[in-house]
Amino acid sequence: MKSHRAPPAILTRAVYRLGASVFLLLGMVGMVVPVMPTTVFLLLSVWCLLRLGDHRAERLLNHPRFGAPLRLFMEQGAMTRRAKLAALSSLLLAAVLLVFSAGPHSWLAGAGIGVMVLAGLYLVTRPEPPQTRKVRILGRAEFRRNIDRL
Repeated sequence: MKSHRAPPAILTRAVYRLGASVFLLLGMVGMVVPVMPTTVFLLLSVWCLLRLGDHRAERLLNHPRFGAPLRLFMEQGAMTRRAKLAALSSLLLAAVLLVFSAGPHSWLAGAGIGVMVLAGLYLVTRPEPPQTRKVRILGRAEFRRNIDRL
């Protein structure tokens, strides 16, 4: 995933570095706050770091927990079904909280929910990775039943 571009100008590098830091911080907050997304901010942070040619992008992409979903999305634009359901559930919860906390500014809640609907549509249209077949280890009794069927 290394870029062969010329290094960006000083101001551009500063903006990418600031963006990477802010997005990483927001992703870390999202790890503990249930309604706030994590992966989308980590994706944005990786994108900024890759634009800089920074080695820390590889560190995020090789993270034990978040590395696989980040790589999957960066390389294939795909999301697992579990990730889609988690993201859509968070969007729904955030929309409900927004409706109840909007008060007299219901038009603002409507605009926020409209953005959430668009984000949900984008999530639903992401492809799912090819399923890997899971091998289940049979117990002794199940193994014998299956052998007897043959």
